[in-house]
Amino acid sequence: MIDTTEKIKAVLNRRFPQHLLFRRPWAGMLLLIVFLFLFSIIYKPVQVHATQSSGLTLTIFLYAIATAFPVIGILLFVKHFRGFPRTDKWQLNHELISLLIILVAIGIAVYFAGFIIEEPKMRWNLSTFIDSLTRSILVALIPVLLPTLFNIRYAFTPELFHQYAGSNPNYGLKEEDTKRITIRSKAKREELHFYLHELIYAESEGNYVSFYFENSRKKNRVMIRNTISDIEEQLDSYPFLMRVHRAFIVNLKLVDSKTGNRLGYRLKLKECSRMIPVSRNKTKEFDARMNSEFIAVGQ
Repeated sequence: MIDTTEKIKAVLNRRFPQHLLFRRPWAGMLLLIVFLFLFSIIYKPVQVHATQSSGLTLTIFLYAIATAFPVIGILLFVKHFRGFPRTDKWQLNHELISLLIILVAIGIAVYFAGFIIEEPKMRWNLSTFIDSLTRSILVALIPVLLPTLFNIRYAFTPELFHQYAGSNPNYGLKEEDTKRITIRSKAKREELHFYLHELIYAESEGNYVSFYFENSRKKNRVMIRNTISDIEEQLDSYPFLMRVHRAFIVNLKLVDSKTGNRLGYRLKLKECSRMIPVSRNKTKEFDARMNSEFIAVGQ
């Protein structure tokens, strides 16, 4: 029984792709409205009916529009609520809680939309509220669940650990590592000079990019006004300097280890206490570069 409980906890706490409605509320809600509209027109689920003043098609359309904006407002509020983590730290338990919030939000929005679309005198009672909430959840259940069901395989993909040769104490500098690099800013007339072996990683911070260097360098953090994309172009000729995430470029030669699965990795770098994320769409490229340049020394 204890083993089963621990396995369930492990699955619930495993990283999981964030639901589309939370990741991209406007686009996700638009797709949901289109699906619900077509689904209700074609199949007429749970006795969907027209109002006295409007036909069935117009009634469903009005409900979809009236529901969309308050639901989006709730999604945006919850998305920025401190209790919910960022996308890269999203877990299955957060996904399940978000599904409940989405479905209840849709049900409540539909109930109050009915005061505008239908006769309000007949709606202000508990039985109507429960009936409206239940019907709305039943209609929205399938399209809301689809993204989660599609990604459920990630909940059963365990995280792996790999250690790389860059963590080997005998790892030494090569001639290419001592090459001096110049980074130029397009926004200002400023330049940044450093040797390849000094750079640990670079991170985008708004209109600036911060460069983090080894502790042996006199100033181990330098900010320069530029975009991470422009920095990536300037470093394109160095295959071991890779953009692993929309906000990070790392020195692959300083990667000690990686932890993660198909959802993405987290990297431990030499002389760096921070874990650097590798995006899901960058994992294959990361593995290819590491396998071509480095040798894994353990798992």
